[in-house]
Amino acid sequence: MLACRTLFFSLFVVFTLGENGINNNCRSKDTCDVCIREPDCVWCIKPKSEIHCIHKNQIGDNLCDKEHVVNPRREITILEDKPFSNTKNGEAVQIRPQKIKLKLRKGEEFSLPFQYAQAENYPVDLYYIMDLSASMEDHREKLAKLGDKLAKTMMNITNNFRLGFGSFVDKVDLPFVSTVPQKLKTPCKLNKNGKTVICVSPYSFKNHISLTEDYRKFSEQVFQARVSGNLDSPEGGFDALMQAIVCKNSIGWRTQARHLIVFSTDAEFHIAGDGKLAGIVEPNNAQCYMKDNSYTHDLAFDYPSVSQINHVAKENNINIVFAIVNKKRVVNIYKQLSESIENSNIGVLDEKSENVINLVLDNYNKIVDSVTISSNSSSDIEVKITSTCSHPKINGCTNIHIGEIVNFTAIIKPLQCTKGSNNHIITIKPEALDESIVIDLEVLCDCDCTSQASNSENCSNSGALRCGVCDCNPGFFGKTCECSRETSDSADISLCKISKNDTRICSGLGFCRCGQCQCNQRSNPDEKIFGKYCDCDNYSCKRVNGRLCSQRGSCECGGICKCNAGWTGDACECPDNDNNCIKPDNNLVCNGHGRCNCGKCECFDEEVRYSGKYCDECPTCEGQRCEELRSCVECLTYKSGIFNEEECRINCTFFQSEAVDKLENSQDSQVKTCTLVDDNDCTFAFQYEYITEKTLKVVVEKEKVCRGPPNLLAWILGVIGSVLMAGLILLFIWKLCTTVHDRKEYAKFENERKKMQWHRNDNPLYKQATSTFANPLYTETNIHN
Repeated sequence: MLACRTLFFSLFVVFTLGENGINNNCRSKDTCDVCIREPDCVWCIKPKSEIHCIHKNQIGDNLCDKEHVVNPRREITILEDKPFSNTKNGEAVQIRPQKIKLKLRKGEEFSLPFQYAQAENYPVDLYYIMDLSASMEDHREKLAKLGDKLAKTMMNITNNFRLGFGSFVDKVDLPFVSTVPQKLKTPCKLNKNGKTVICVSPYSFKNHISLTEDYRKFSEQVFQARVSGNLDSPEGGFDALMQAIVCKNSIGWRTQARHLIVFSTDAEFHIAGDGKLAGIVEPNNAQCYMKDNSYTHDLAFDYPSVSQINHVAKENNINIVFAIVNKKRVVNIYKQLSESIENSNIGVLDEKSENVINLVLDNYNKIVDSVTISSNSSSDIEVKITSTCSHPKINGCTNIHIGEIVNFTAIIKPLQCTKGSNNHIITIKPEALDESIVIDLEVLCDCDCTSQASNSENCSNSGALRCGVCDCNPGFFGKTCECSRETSDSADISLCKISKNDTRICSGLGFCRCGQCQCNQRSNPDEKIFGKYCDCDNYSCKRVNGRLCSQRGSCECGGICKCNAGWTGDACECPDNDNNCIKPDNNLVCNGHGRCNCGKCECFDEEVRYSGKYCDECPTCEGQRCEELRSCVECLTYKSGIFNEEECRINCTFFQSEAVDKLENSQDSQVKTCTLVDDNDCTFAFQYEYITEKTLKVVVEKEKVCRGPPNLLAWILGVIGSVLMAGLILLFIWKLCTTVHDRKEYAKFENERKKMQWHRNDNPLYKQATSTFANPLYTETNIHN
């Protein structure tokens, strides 16, 4: 009996919470269009109660029959799905499907599976931009000699390869170049191998040869190019980059090809704003201005900004490789630049520039061996990319091989219904490739029955029946448009209560007029009270630092924050991905030693405790994995530690071990050095590094450094000597203190003596035994008489 009562009570609580919690957000919607914009709500044209908008789980629960429910269903239609192919079969296809028609309701998530496969023999366009200021003369000559080798190396990867060449100096005006007529003609002279090299007139950017398969012509053009001169150290490379990217016809970029720009220099770059030094204030407009293969508007537009270069490179599917001459300060500047430009890498040229081929090849492999998926969705549409590949990274995968099919999922969720059209074109594409999935998304925000008006008699001939409710004409209101201004107070006020047992009219936040709630106005015009029973508002949601929904979402009925794309949490305070928990050089969330919670790492309480922003700091071990490797290093190399021989053989197979006499001092940041002390107070050292992504190598010193037994005689003599020394020091201190004290007292005595008014041999209290008196009337003459 008790069990039955408990079950009944539980069901009652669940039902009550369902009525007052789950459905509250639905029943407050008084039109079909507003109702279906809530993901879990459906509209009932002929409800069995007074409530038209109900929760989808209540269909058929004596509230509404299924045939009267308005619940727009999602639809997906695949319009184009070509199979994977490579350029040998014509047009390459590396992503599928290609076109999709999709219908979703606001707030409804849909998981779209798609695939990517790297095509064999995919076309490559490589355009080499070189700084041809005077200091780059040596590197120009080396590049010309390496042209054939560079082309042949790339053709080993793909026989569909084209090569082009351009150069830059700077804007032709003070203070960038000298405007003295003679200097404009011959800005510099170089002595090269006993010969005098005359510099050509300065220029901003020249396209010497457009992309071509004739690599011999490339070498010829590099040989024929001549250096020039300028005044300041930074160069006008950004002007050249911008024109090389946006001038597709002049450069010859192919639509379906990988686009690489190799940018070579030994100097810094001018940025947006530097043009003001020459009176150039018009911002760069990212348009093409090439005539006769030369940039014509260098004095009309300022230098591009870093963000402009990043934007146009991404928009035009360009990968940039910065090949920088080995100058530490300049290399560091371009490293920072590369971090700000997507799909860019940096390499350092040696003195002879002979490593340019390996540099291009290595960076090309980095590009093609990984894929990053991006989308052009706006803030109204949330798109998340996930993958099940073996080497994941943010929005993509690494270590991909030709022909390998990689499975992705795009989770699409409309967040808003916009005024006007709710049709959106979304593209999901591999970055730096001109292939994409085109999604024609229609957000279902309106009910079909809204446009179908009928039965004006049911609306007191003062309105039209739409979706089962009356849409009243101006001046009329009420459930059946039965009220006007003159009869507004005659209706039953029970229609303004959420339930029959509720004593509050319009939730205590409004007044009843003709059976409909008119909600109060707030003093703050941005704060609204709304809903059929004035039971909703847009200001009662959670706040962070006083900001409603962290200013990253909107406050909906029921005190629920509807977060913008990219955010989640009760107050939209948390990013909805783990990107903030992934170290830039590591694809593991929280370094594999923690979980990501609200954009912050919470490190696991493991035997070896990790800490730090990415759980990558280990206070108890140097080099982070020192304590983890300790036991295996001890048992494999020194036959000691907690593992016996059998346990060592079973547990210590996850790395390669090597014993050496002495560890080398490695400057490689990937090599970690560990120095530990064992239970016998012996010190041992080892280094570890990852040879490949999964292969760990450990190098151990063969001998431990142990302390010998203590020397008792030395200890005894040391203690005795220490006691004697301490005694002598104390005696010296005592003597010093007493001497100082005596001198102070003597000085005080001398001071007081000097202040006395009598001689020091006189006693002011002493009186002689006899007294002598003189008679003033007595004279010697009187005595003789």
